[in-house]
Order: sequence, then C-alpha cells, then structure tokens
Amino acid sequence: MGTIARHVAGAVVAWLVVTFEGLVGYLGLLGYAVITGTDPGGPLAGPVFVLVAALVGFVVVPLLVVPAVLVGEVTGRRRGRFMGALIGGGGAMLLAALGAAAVALATDVSGGGSVLAGLVAALAAVGPVAAHAATAEAVRRTARRIRRRKPATVGEERFAGLSSQGL
Repeated sequence: MGTIARHVAGAVVAWLVVTFEGLVGYLGLLGYAVITGTDPGGPLAGPVFVLVAALVGFVVVPLLVVPAVLVGEVTGRRRGRFMGALIGGGGAMLLAALGAAAVALATDVSGGGSVLAGLVAALAAVGPVAAHAATAEAVRRTARRIRRRKPATVGEERFAGLSSQGL
C-alpha cells in the first residue's frame, strides 16, 4: 500500500478517536451533573455533543493530526523514532493548545479559562495523533509482509503433497 492509503486509514482511525473522545467528554459532564445535582441537559444533549465532536474531528484531523504525523515520520527517519514522535506529538499538542487558548481569549473567557482550554486541547490531541501514527505504521508493516510472501512453486506443491500422503 502506498503512503496515501496508509495515511487515509490513519486519518479515519484518528477521526474515530476524536469522536470517541467526544462521547467520553459527554459522559464525564453527565456524571458531573448527576453528582452535583445540576441539570444534565435534554435528551439530545449526548447525540449533539458527539455529533459536534465528529464535526470538529473532520476539521482537526486534516489540519492538525495528519501534518503532525507526517512531520513526525520525516523527523523520525532522520533523527530516530523517539525524536520523530516527540516533535510530531509535541507540535500537535502545542498547536492544539494555542488554537484553543486563542479561541477562548477571543470569546472573552478569563485567563485561567483560556489556560485550561489550552491544556484540555493539548491532552485531547494526544489520542488521535497516536492512533493515526500507529495505524499508518501497522498498515505499512502489513503491506510489507503481504508483499514478501511468495507463492509456492509447482515443485514445492508436489513435494508437500508427497509428504502429507506418507510416501
């Protein structure tokens, strides 16, 4: 498989991780509402929350996750896998934190709220980046294994048949 195919597979998995993070976020907020006795929202709160997370994933994955993984791969080839993961993942976390903090500041959120939004966004970027990188690498290795297999020749098939008949 080519580079594009494995990164498309990685992007799909990263989008699923972003959507799952939205579900976990909603369940966390629902648990908080139940514990504190506040209004948990209407019956559509959960599906809308997950839908919004899925839509955010459509934007975040191609603009943040895929470039971070590509930069990490290129860096990893030249400087080692650890350095590639560090630069790719760290860059994605930094960009996510700065983007969330900028949006929070633009919407008149307090300074502490902006820092918290940046921290949550940076931590939320780790899962999709790791899932994308792991999936792209797994697809690459699987394709390499499939290419290495060679079909048995006629002589090998005949020999395998003789040994199984007990002759």
